[in-house]
Amino acid sequence: MAANRQQGSYLVFFLVGFTALVAGLAAWSSSAGLGVVFTLAGLACLVYSLAGFYRIKRLEFTE
Repeated sequence: MAANRQQGSYLVFFLVGFTALVAGLAAWSSSAGLGVVFTLAGLACLVYSLAGFYRIKRLEFTE
């Protein structure tokens, strides 16, 4: 799935972030604030992974 180690680590962050985001949205109303924490952590992981993907995307096309 990933061509190198950087892509693999950003892929893991993307999957964890997406899972945490969906879990946080599902638990938003049922738990006492835990849904908010999961949602914010998921968004942070998604933003980090997408920024990392954007940064390393250029390295593949230079060769």
